[in-house]
Amino acid sequence: MIFAGGELPRSIAARAAACGLSPSPEALDALAAHARLVQERNPRLHLTTIVEPAEFVERHLGESFEGIAMLPGAVRGVLLDLGSGNGYPGIPIALLRPGLTPVLAEASKKKAAFLAEALAAAGIAGGAVLARSVQRAPDVAELGPLALVASRAMGGWERVVPKVAKHLAPGGRVLLWAGTELEGILRRAAWRSLRLEALRPLPGRESSTIALLSLQDIKEL
Repeated sequence: MIFAGGELPRSIAARAAACGLSPSPEALDALAAHARLVQERNPRLHLTTIVEPAEFVERHLGESFEGIAMLPGAVRGVLLDLGSGNGYPGIPIALLRPGLTPVLAEASKKKAAFLAEALAAAGIAGGAVLARSVQRAPDVAELGPLALVASRAMGGWERVVPKVAKHLAPGGRVLLWAGTELEGILRRAAWRSLRLEALRPLPGRESSTIALLSLQDIKEL
């Protein structure tokens, strides 16, 4: 189903407001353009199994907004969205935290091509797509220090994130959408360099949370 008329921007604005966010009219138009593009390309690219409009807004945009609300408004630098797929949460993060320059990592060539189109549709001129599988720290070395690493749907994130986190800038953060497995994962030796700052439950999603982590000072390890 394709979103119609002005209903979509209104729905997006209401869901953002529930998280304490106030997107500008330009950001709302960009968020709506991205959502419509996902729906238009979905039959061919299989970008999401969620097609009912209200559920789409809640699951893709709403869950992105819940994570964005955990980030300081003045955050600046490079955002790496791991396994970006359909552009959530990377594109909404970049639109509502415009100090971040998004790099959307996606191994599928077809989906990577879609992401380039989605960045253009959202008017994010400085964004980029990393059309490759990211498994190790060297896979993202050319991006320089990272302000934020986000992962919402990437398979194997528990192995990849601590490796990529080696490229976090001082004060850099990791934003994760995860379930009950998170507590055990954070106890693993590979995750010792990351400190849990905050947890935010996802409304209506039992045992699903968003975790904000930061890079620990090496002196503390």
